[in-house]
Amino acid sequence: MTRVAINDTNNFKKMIKAQKINSLILKKKLIRSSDAHKGEFGHVLVIGGNIGFGGAGLLASKAAVNCGAGLVSLATRSSHVSASLNFCPEVMVKPVDSGQALEKYLDYPSVICLGPGLGQDYWSEQMIYKSLERAKKNNTPMLIDADGLNLLPKFIKKLPLPKKIVLTPHIGEASILLNTSKEIIKKNRILSAKKISKKYSAVVVLKGKNSIICWKDKYFICEKGNAGMATGGMGDVLSGIISSFIAQKMTLLNAACLGVELHAEAADEYSNVIGMNSLTPTDLLDIVKELI
Repeated sequence: MTRVAINDTNNFKKMIKAQKINSLILKKKLIRSSDAHKGEFGHVLVIGGNIGFGGAGLLASKAAVNCGAGLVSLATRSSHVSASLNFCPEVMVKPVDSGQALEKYLDYPSVICLGPGLGQDYWSEQMIYKSLERAKKNNTPMLIDADGLNLLPKFIKKLPLPKKIVLTPHIGEASILLNTSKEIIKKNRILSAKKISKKYSAVVVLKGKNSIICWKDKYFICEKGNAGMATGGMGDVLSGIISSFIAQKMTLLNAACLGVELHAEAADEYSNVIGMNSLTPTDLLDIVKELI
């Protein structure tokens, strides 16, 4: 056990007990039998990559491939199909320019990863509405990130949420989920993660220095990672990693813990050799493969 402050890590005032992530034990859950086939390791469907944000969906889907999902699909704007095939041919890219076009892909995945590069327009709203509706009906696990989180409070008034959800907010997104200020979130990170988890009945990853992984009253703290991770696209890679582990039948909480830990460990390995300032999300994709 380790002791972690309820306030931001630079302002320790009140201490509570938190559990430490044991990645060695968690990685054993990913061991494969010699006669395994791809169907045993799930199907991740990444939904995102709106106009102007195509790279986010590509990063998330390739991260899911690199972390062992049996199949990975990417539902994205049709203008991004060629880029996806060039970036990662293992991903089954689907041109989706409307909610109706998305519907035919929603019955097959083991997990839906919604949000990387989603944006906030009419297309985005169609994607989240159709995804939440079908995931609830099929009891499909969902990971929601980025603009999926920014839109979520609007849609919980219209639709009941699926039972199995992982939310991965940074401070700004957490403030929207709780309808409060960023300053309050910063000063009460663990309490905020707990409130989000209970409000949405979700496993929560509150990202930042010493990321917090929370399921109601149970907490884990990631003590790895560095400031080089403060760049666009890092969260998209993390979303793909966690979704891949969920597809491989890990529990939502275990998948979130292992995903956060390996994501941060990969960033530390890069920074220790090359330095923090040049670290990019693409750099993590191959490093994470070596850590699993």
